[in-house]
Amino acid sequence: MSENQEYDVESRLERVLREAEASILELRAELTRIQSERRQHEEIEKLEEHLANATVRWSEAKEFLQIMITELRGADERSRESAEATGEEK
Repeated sequence: MSENQEYDVESRLERVLREAEASILELRAELTRIQSERRQHEEIEKLEEHLANATVRWSEAKEFLQIMITELRGADERSRESAEATGEEK
């Protein structure tokens, strides 16, 4: 095999490798896109469950706030009673 033929073989092999690497990059990008779409579809399928959980959490938040308001009002009332008992003004 002549030096020129060896160069042609090397050159063609390098071109094939570059094309293969470019194809691999395209395939990886496509795979990433497909996986992302699949995850999105899975979450859409769970949307009703997510909404139900959000509703439960809002009711828990409402209950927590009601308890806090009741406790704060009680603390304010106790503070007023204490001030009245000691003759202080608020």
